[in-house]
Amino acid sequence: MPERGSILAGLAAEVSFAVLPLIVVLMVCIHLGSPSNFLASPEWSFGASILFGQTLVKFVSGLTRGAQAATGPVALAVALLVVFAIVPSLIVLTLTLLANEARSVAAWLRVSQVVLFTTSAVIYLFLGAVGEIWRLRPAG
Repeated sequence: MPERGSILAGLAAEVSFAVLPLIVVLMVCIHLGSPSNFLASPEWSFGASILFGQTLVKFVSGLTRGAQAATGPVALAVALLVVFAIVPSLIVLTLTLLANEARSVAAWLRVSQVVLFTTSAVIYLFLGAVGEIWRLRPAG
């Protein structure tokens, strides 16, 4: 059985690359004298969408390469990720992009973006670890 700490460290390293564009956006917002615009940046929703998609890929590919997993729970996890994670993050991304064009991103959109991004990182770490552990399990 692989060490879970090393799996989580690898997954955390991958999440850090999703955080990197947000650091750049923060630096630009500070440079322009408008750090409050940081939370209005659509990069939050974009990153959440990417991380949720990567979660789906890592989770399912780990389960398909590893030992047999029960199809019901896997199908449920995939459906929940699509319906309650990917779709909402894409809707929030669309609304944020439209609001940015109008130069008025509502507070609820700002909060939604940050919550979705944070949730996507946590779920990526959890389901990504599950997928990696299943992928590395010996068959049988």
